[in-house]
Amino acid sequence: MRELLHRRQWLQQALGWAMLPALSLAARAQANGALPRFIAAWQNGAQQHIGQLAWTGATTASGPQLLPLQSLEVPTRAHALQQEASGAILAVARRPGDWLVRWLPGQAAQWLWIEPDRVFNGHLLASADGRHIYTTETDLADSQGLIGVRDARSLEKVAEWRTGGMDPHQLLLDSDGSLIVANGGIPTQSETGRRKLRLDHMDSSVVRLAPQDQGALQGQWKLSDPRLSLRHLAWGAQVQSGQARPGQARPGQVRPGQPRRWLGVALQAEHDEAEAKLNAPVLAVFDGASLRTVAAPQALAGYGGDIAFTGTAFAVSCPRVNGVALFAPSPSGADIQWQGLQPLAGAYALAATPPSDPPASPRLWVGGASEAFALDAAGQAAGVAPASLGAIQLDNHWLRAQGS
Repeated sequence: MRELLHRRQWLQQALGWAMLPALSLAARAQANGALPRFIAAWQNGAQQHIGQLAWTGATTASGPQLLPLQSLEVPTRAHALQQEASGAILAVARRPGDWLVRWLPGQAAQWLWIEPDRVFNGHLLASADGRHIYTTETDLADSQGLIGVRDARSLEKVAEWRTGGMDPHQLLLDSDGSLIVANGGIPTQSETGRRKLRLDHMDSSVVRLAPQDQGALQGQWKLSDPRLSLRHLAWGAQVQSGQARPGQARPGQVRPGQPRRWLGVALQAEHDEAEAKLNAPVLAVFDGASLRTVAAPQALAGYGGDIAFTGTAFAVSCPRVNGVALFAPSPSGADIQWQGLQPLAGAYALAATPPSDPPASPRLWVGGASEAFALDAAGQAAGVAPASLGAIQLDNHWLRAQGS
């Protein structure tokens, strides 16, 4: 009954929130068109928001700031976001979550609440043809992972595909139209919230599904350490030709001579032993044939938050050691190697610059606990003054807004 009331209250109030004058005149006056805007989720006091943030120029006494241009209050923390061609923002609740929303500033928000026997796992993705929205979900009856296939207009579910594991998190489309999904592998129950259960039964994996064949499982890859949860994904540079390992390709994977891209996977360690967790890797890479971890010469606390590709390196945010870890392809292109750690307190949200931007522009925008900064392709400060977050507590992910 409380859950039904919770939903009803939000549906009744959503129109009012969506139509509030969320555009701050001060933020609009200070926003610098030469600096980016971001689609983000954040907390301000006790309230959770999604919307658009502007990176202002150094026009205030306190220097550059990130200020809300548009915002919508949401019932719980949001996780992944996406901006559609119309400018509308899609956002889904942090796992285990029960809401999905589409919001175009100035219009009423379109809310969807998940079925009682399912929970959202925090990520969504538009299909290649734009007709569907894919959401990662868990079936509460057996704790198994699902891809919810939803009509792109109504957001209503039209099909479900099993992911071959538990706790599916982020998902990406490959160039051949297949769907790559990271199964986090952590058993949970909705009544315990985010409490993790039976970690000795973890079963994390990367899987390839075929949307053109009702989500059929085409391949599955696991790491040798079962206590590493595979969570966030980013496509990287093309794997150099001739690097395929003989005998490791399977049906539905790569064909000999087929171009392949590195796939970076951010890891979160769930070991019982503190030392094992402290020294656990934060990055795994998949080359189309094998999945393996990438070593770092320093302890990163076994926690990779977000992941992005700068154009030359994978960046993995590591909030527990207050920095962004950088890993780049070796000179031969046959492997991925450690490059260093760029410090930032509470580093988490990462947004890569579109490839169409000039090469000299900043390649990565990083949000931390109290400020945000930009990095160039080499992972060094990009000459843009850090922006203060003020009262905003940025959440796990953000992305560059269209046209910025």
